[in-house]
Amino acid sequence: MGLDVSTSRGLKGGHPEIEGIAEDGSVIEVGDHAHRVEMDLTRFEFSLSRTFDKSWDVVVRVPYFLKDQTAETVFPNAISEEDKAAAIRLGNAHHRTDTYEGFSDLEVSVGWRKTSFLLEGSVFRFSLGVTVPVGDTENDPLVAGDAGLEHLHVQFGNGTFDPLVDFYFGLPLNERFAVSLFGRGRFPFYENDQGYQGSLEGTLGPRLTWLPHKRWSFSAGMTGSYYGYSEWSNRRDPNSGQFSLNASLGFGVKITDQLTASLNALLPVYTKTFSGEDSLDPAPTFSLSAGWTF
Repeated sequence: MGLDVSTSRGLKGGHPEIEGIAEDGSVIEVGDHAHRVEMDLTRFEFSLSRTFDKSWDVVVRVPYFLKDQTAETVFPNAISEEDKAAAIRLGNAHHRTDTYEGFSDLEVSVGWRKTSFLLEGSVFRFSLGVTVPVGDTENDPLVAGDAGLEHLHVQFGNGTFDPLVDFYFGLPLNERFAVSLFGRGRFPFYENDQGYQGSLEGTLGPRLTWLPHKRWSFSAGMTGSYYGYSEWSNRRDPNSGQFSLNASLGFGVKITDQLTASLNALLPVYTKTFSGEDSLDPAPTFSLSAGWTF
């Protein structure tokens, strides 16, 4: 059984804009301005696993998110009060200051573990799973945005059953040091009832671990994360598509034979946003995890 709490503060995004919404609700062209969005993201995940025959396991993960969003419309140059009011109406239709929370899609996976796989002393685990669509989804925000209607880009799931694949390979170098490599992928392959198809997701990361004490460990590595384009009714979502590279640092402690805890950090090193629009740039992520075996 495990509990993981992570937080990222100050994820930032935005884009320039030249349109607004007139008093009659029509979309009109106004002076140059920009939408700015900032989000504080907190994630809670409860997990439950069961091992069979020391080689097979089943894991269920239940994520819950808090998304605190702050949005504003900014004006680098002076424009008329009428245009400013229209720009603010459009900004409020696209992004609003609010707190959103809810369960994300559940994850269920079956894993296989083997020791001394390929190399003596190594540990290898491979799992296949699927997401269960319980997270809240939205209607097409691109259609609503084109019409100047209020909409929401914040979702808590894909609304689809998506295949999951992950693996872990760890190898001790000596009594104090070990290296590992982990990877994970999520593969949406069809649209939900609102026409949304989530992005392909992939994560890969090598790590070096130092064990100065039988109950302590320190680790450092790099993590690359890829999020492809998502689509609404075969129309590319301009807020999607990103690759990020993060440095990872961690400290783990074995409190008892049944209870372990760890503190981890992901620090952004490089980010490439493919769309150039509203994708939020990553911020440092800090997490606290605890696991209990019984």
